[in-house]
Amino acid sequence: MCRMLLMRSPKESLFNALIAAAVDDPLGAKRWGNKREPNHPDGWGFVSIADDSIVEYRSPLPIWKDEKGLGFYKNNMGMISLVHVRKTSIKGTEKYTQNIQPVNMANVVWIGYNGTISPENLDAPDPLKKMMKKGVLADTAAVAWAVLESYSEEPLTTAMSLKGWLEENVPEGSGAAVFFLDSQGNAGYAWECKCEDPELSYYKIYLYEEGDTKAVASSTVALKHGGNWKEAPEYGVL
Repeated sequence: MCRMLLMRSPKESLFNALIAAAVDDPLGAKRWGNKREPNHPDGWGFVSIADDSIVEYRSPLPIWKDEKGLGFYKNNMGMISLVHVRKTSIKGTEKYTQNIQPVNMANVVWIGYNGTISPENLDAPDPLKKMMKKGVLADTAAVAWAVLESYSEEPLTTAMSLKGWLEENVPEGSGAAVFFLDSQGNAGYAWECKCEDPELSYYKIYLYEEGDTKAVASSTVALKHGGNWKEAPEYGVL
C-alpha cells in the first residue's frame, strides 16, 4: 500500500504533493478506517535519468523525515524520475531495506508498485519465492520479475503486457498499479481495480500534463497537488 509518482520534466510542486500524500493520506484513511495510521512511513526511494547518468536512492526513513535524501532528490530530478513511498502490507518486510522501491531489475528496468495481490498467486524464480515465503521479500519482488518478463524496448508494448498481467492476477475486490522506467528513459504504467469505493478511489491513477511536464501518480498525490489532473487510461506511456 504505497503512493507513487512518475514524471517526465519533473516539477518540484508535484514532488511536494507526494510528500504531503505520504504524511497524510485521506483516501488511505477511508480505505483502512481506524485500523492503520493514514500515512506511508516505511521508507522511500527514487530513480532519475538524465543525459549522462542514472541516479538511484532508497532510504528506510519516512520521506518527510529524510532531509538529506530530499535535498539529494531535488538536486537529481533529471529528465524523468520515478518516486515511491511505502506503507508495508506484509508485516515484517519493512525491516528489510531491499523492499524499498523503486526496485531495480538487472539495471534494465525499475518499477514502483502499489497493490494487494496475494503472494501465493505470483510466479517468480525459486530463490525469490523462498525469500517471500520467509517474509524477507515482499510481493514486490514477484511483481518486478513479472515486469522484467513483460519488458520490451517499446514502452507501450510493456504497458499493454502489464495491463494483461494485472487483469489476470488482481483478485476481485482489490486493485494494483505498476509504474516502470527503463535505462533508456522510456516509461509507462498500468493499473487495474476490481473494486468499488473506497478501494477504487485509493487505487486509481491520475494523469497530469502541463507544458513539457507529463506525470502519472497515485490518487492522493493528485488530490494533494490540486492541479489539472484527469483519470489516467488503464495503461499508457510518458
